[in-house]
Amino acid sequence: MRTRTLHTSAGRPVDVVVDAEIGRGAEGVVLPVADSEHVCAKIYSDPDRAAGLSPRLDALTRLAPVEWGGDCSGHLHVAWPRATLRDDDGRLRGVVVPRISGVPLLRLLDPARRITELDEPTWRTTFAIAARIGRLFDMLHAAGVVIGDVSPSNVLVDRHGHVTLLDCDGVQFTDPVTGELHRGEKFTPEYAAPELLRQGAGMTREHDLFALGVLLCQLLMEGDHPYEGVSTGSPPSVNVADNIKLQNNRVTHPERMVPAVGALGGEVLPPRVRALIGACFEAGYAAPGNRPAGLAWADELERTGYELMGCRHNPRHAYHRSAPACVWCARIAAGQGDHFPPPAGWTAPPAWEPTVTMPLQRQRPRLSAYPPPPRPSVQTGAPQPVTQPVSQPAPTPPVTPAKVETKTSPGLILAIVVLSVIVFILCVAVANSA
Repeated sequence: MRTRTLHTSAGRPVDVVVDAEIGRGAEGVVLPVADSEHVCAKIYSDPDRAAGLSPRLDALTRLAPVEWGGDCSGHLHVAWPRATLRDDDGRLRGVVVPRISGVPLLRLLDPARRITELDEPTWRTTFAIAARIGRLFDMLHAAGVVIGDVSPSNVLVDRHGHVTLLDCDGVQFTDPVTGELHRGEKFTPEYAAPELLRQGAGMTREHDLFALGVLLCQLLMEGDHPYEGVSTGSPPSVNVADNIKLQNNRVTHPERMVPAVGALGGEVLPPRVRALIGACFEAGYAAPGNRPAGLAWADELERTGYELMGCRHNPRHAYHRSAPACVWCARIAAGQGDHFPPPAGWTAPPAWEPTVTMPLQRQRPRLSAYPPPPRPSVQTGAPQPVTQPVSQPAPTPPVTPAKVETKTSPGLILAIVVLSVIVFILCVAVANSA
């Protein structure tokens, strides 16, 4: 192991391992530090250019983000420069930055790689990552920092979905001591705002917000860049930067782009998320002040994450409740593959079949085996002959109530007549005697 000793601005020696690269970029190489697992060194390739960065880097180490923590133990929101590194002649050679485990967000835009890089490779995790990116942008803007060079290569994601901003030495900020504005000089054209592409200078917070909308849209749409592809115009544009300048994208203006085989459409996104994308790409296209802030993205994405439904056919499928069915199962049925394959060894439950239940029947009263005894008829006059009952009488029809007729015997009539004659004779006799 070969090392080179550099010194911080406070004079502390730092042994940099020069034969074990952690990463390499356009400006330099990232190397481990011999006596620490928590920091590493970014060494600039061009010593002359590095010398001109001394005021910027010294000012960066005095900004608030250098003290920021993270969402949990072992996580940091930003890989902020901690100290400058100089050689024995006092020339600036690099900076000390935190060493953070994870992979660039760029890898998670590939569904095949995402499976191995995340503990929970689901669309629900994607929403959580997107919300954290939005909140990180809001934190940096509140601290007066403009990121400038926004791209999925500059965002690191760990296995739990926590995000960290890399390459913070190129951000735009104002020195809190001298008041000097240190402008951002770099940007990635595929994530640049239209006015930045036309003017080429003068980065603002609103430029970051356009890039944020593009980045989050690409993340939620499984790596499909909204402005990437061939336009339907004449002549057609095939360059992403040109499509941005012409407002050609697949979400708010799908008619302007040639359909791509297997690409997701904007309809897969939840309605309120589509509304934020519309505010960024439409209302905010010519009026940058209308672009949603990072906090607006974070709040909506977190809220939407709780509205995702699970799929019984695959535990890694999640879709918004506004969709009639699982959108990922629909893609599989259409022969477009599975972006979220189930865990190894998982078996889908058997097909569900509804249980047929017969409706309850109303119980009828049971009929007696023997009919009730006949009701006696009401009669007057001479007694009727007694009829012997039959052992098992046949059922009789129900008796319909009828008007009861009373019969008068002849003897009674004769007695009444005789009595009336006697009363008449007595009345005549009494009258004559008077």
